Amino acid sequence: MLLNFSVSNFCSFGETAHFTMEAGRTRNFAERTARTPNAKILKFKVVYGANASGKSNLVKAIDFMQRAVMHGVPSDAISDYCRMRNESISEPSIFEVEVVLDEIRYVYGFKVLLSSGVFIQEWLKEKKRQKIRNVFIRDTQNGTYNVTSYANDAMLNDRLRIYADDVKQDGSILFLRVMNQNKESLYGENSPIKIYRTLYYWFRHRLSVNYPDEPITQYNYFFDSQGSLAAERLLAQLDTGISKVNVYDEPVEKVMAQFPKEFRQGILDTLSEQRRHNEENNIDEISSVMVRSREGHSMYIIELVGEDVNCKTLKFNHKHSTSLFSLGEESDGTIRLLDLLEVLLSTTPNMVYVIDEISRCLHPLLTKQFVQNFLALAAERNVQLIATTHEANLMDLDLLRQDEIGFVGKRDDNGTSILYGLEEFGARFDKRIRKAYLEGQYNAVPKFNKDS
Repeated sequence: MLLNFSVSNFCSFGETAHFTMEAGRTRNFAERTARTPNAKILKFKVVYGANASGKSNLVKAIDFMQRAVMHGVPSDAISDYCRMRNESISEPSIFEVEVVLDEIRYVYGFKVLLSSGVFIQEWLKEKKRQKIRNVFIRDTQNGTYNVTSYANDAMLNDRLRIYADDVKQDGSILFLRVMNQNKESLYGENSPIKIYRTLYYWFRHRLSVNYPDEPITQYNYFFDSQGSLAAERLLAQLDTGISKVNVYDEPVEKVMAQFPKEFRQGILDTLSEQRRHNEENNIDEISSVMVRSREGHSMYIIELVGEDVNCKTLKFNHKHSTSLFSLGEESDGTIRLLDLLEVLLSTTPNMVYVIDEISRCLHPLLTKQFVQNFLALAAERNVQLIATTHEANLMDLDLLRQDEIGFVGKRDDNGTSILYGLEEFGARFDKRIRKAYLEGQYNAVPKFNKDS
């Protein structure tokens, strides 16, 4: 689970900004926190801020770190240093995450010079109570590293030294990624360095970062009777008008012909990778990917069954009609809700969903009901949801804990973004925080210049 994230010199963030999911002093709704021997962790946080305050840049920073771990520095990020300061172009950007995996806290991070796309430093540390141990540290500029102080295994440490030496001055790739390229033999059940794989797996399969125009849901819930019934119950509860979801086969050749060759190959590669992942982890699940055209919201689920590629789509019945409706014929709000359903339906443990503008296209009451549904689930399972929004109806201490509400503001001196929480204001438990927020007491609403 995610405990802390920090970033500096990235987009609107200049100095180091800290985002935390560590529970604060608040005592109510304790059932919505995850307790471990070393931490008490929030399962929900909503982040407010004026337009252009930096809310989306927080999401973008988490997304950047995930992509950097998986693929290296994205080519479109070379100018994402904080351009509000002239000196930022030559300064490193820092990304660090603190997570709890198997009830142990780990801190992983790196420094990267975005303008040249080069990783400068990288580190992974284990935190047990007051004791901190280096799993590995690495400095590509000096060509130095320490990868042997963690595992008490001479033969294993020899192999780690070889791997680290091969990339000691290679700033194009992170060592965490190197250690997850064709090295499955290192990670047996009792491997002393399995954290290399566990952490990489968390970035790849447990962290889900999502933007307003991207669906989270892969729609595979509708392909089995239990998942379909659960989805239909939710859609009925949330007053979409949808009474039944129907699955229809589509000619795969016709569907694939709509997309460019490179995109089609990417789909096949993704399906093959999913299959390998499922086989390695004994997951009994068909490999599938959802694709959608930007025009008309045409949606297809493409599956790999044996050696065959199949294609399906969904059509919807409404309670007052016998006609079938495609996804593109549904309202923007219904499509947005369908895209978000995975958060409420997934049973995958320890998922972390980060959603930018969760209330996009949704009625204020629907957004509130969605959050209420999630909070009820969070009391029963380990899942986290971090969402940015402008929806003031969530500003209710009968609904949320004070430490579940955060803000992004701007520094008066240079306009860079800062992160802070409601708890810092010492609000009374019975305070009407929605009114205080809209009045600007938390410095997270637009400030209009009436003289212009």
